[in-house]
Amino acid sequence: MTDSLCDWFKNFKFRFKQCSCVNLIWLINFLPTVAGFPLLSKKFSFLFWIFHTVLLFYVYILGTVIYQIYFAADFVDSINSFFNISVFVLIANDSSWLIWKRNDINDLLKLVKKNDDLIIETGRFLDVHQKLLKSIKIVVIMCYMFHLVNDVMIFIPSRTIGMDDFSVASCVGLEPLSSSPNREACMVILALQELTAIVAVCSYDCALLFLFSHTTAVFQILHEDMKSFSDVTKTCQHSKEAYYEIEDRLKNIIVRHALALHTVGKLEAIYRVTIGIGFGLDAISLCLFFVLPLEVCLNFAPLIYHSLFIFFLYCFQGQRLTTASEKFEIAVYCCGWENLRVKEQRQVLLMLKQAQKPVIVYAARVIPIRIHTFASTMQSIYKFVTIFKV
Repeated sequence: MTDSLCDWFKNFKFRFKQCSCVNLIWLINFLPTVAGFPLLSKKFSFLFWIFHTVLLFYVYILGTVIYQIYFAADFVDSINSFFNISVFVLIANDSSWLIWKRNDINDLLKLVKKNDDLIIETGRFLDVHQKLLKSIKIVVIMCYMFHLVNDVMIFIPSRTIGMDDFSVASCVGLEPLSSSPNREACMVILALQELTAIVAVCSYDCALLFLFSHTTAVFQILHEDMKSFSDVTKTCQHSKEAYYEIEDRLKNIIVRHALALHTVGKLEAIYRVTIGIGFGLDAISLCLFFVLPLEVCLNFAPLIYHSLFIFFLYCFQGQRLTTASEKFEIAVYCCGWENLRVKEQRQVLLMLKQAQKPVIVYAARVIPIRIHTFASTMQSIYKFVTIFKV
């Protein structure tokens, strides 16, 4: 038992130190694997999801209904319960995505791995590739650390100790909660429910940020590759062998660009609904945070932190993806196509037409995931709160 535990820690330490696409996939898959639903497997244990779903409906749905029927005194109490409904929808949204999009996730991760393998096969810009993978690793670790601090270390203690402050009937059927062992049993139930919820939400967030970041890295390396392509085209009129190099390199770039665009399309297809729901919840939660009494909102401060952090990070990563694709478009136009033969010029022209289409991932097919969306949303919330306060 001790030897196997030591081997596990050695393997964990080795994988954690390595910066490769395989190990990054292992990193985002670590928490789902521990919970029994690994992302890369079509078969998984339903035990976690049954336990998680029962606790989720028991704590949030049944608790909110009972609170509204027997304990809600006025309209403010009813509005306060929205935070509980918001938490429920957030968790249910991410959980349903992890369950019903498993095959799509596997296909998308295979595309990501293929993109990465093609970069390594070229043998060019491997140092840039490593730096970008390190930055992706930092983003994923930062996401893990945020959920550890915000959810595990802040929200769970406040939720279990101050269970009467959340506008919900905690642990229906275990009353009275003021005496032992009912209160302790309720604290355990609430803690377990929040832990399973954190596993689902954190797994969803890490997977999304990894997929966005890696696709951005693919476009960034394509930009570097196309920018250096102009140096090769300068020699094509003087060396016949250079034409063969240009032809092979151009084919490789075209294939990688088409695969990257396919990855973006797949990414939007499996995320647009869940991100759209998430953005809507974030906007409403932020509005209520500035409108409702401060003592009520402070109980749900971790939810607000999560909304701000994830909303900004999603928009920031979406903007980086759009910016990287725009830089690639400029690099294609400036690649020295005028020095190429007609055949290669046509290929560059077709690739340029594809590159000129904006690479923007949309939430709910209408909301562009970029930094302008974050800024305009914050501005709209400020205007709404200002008018409401006046």
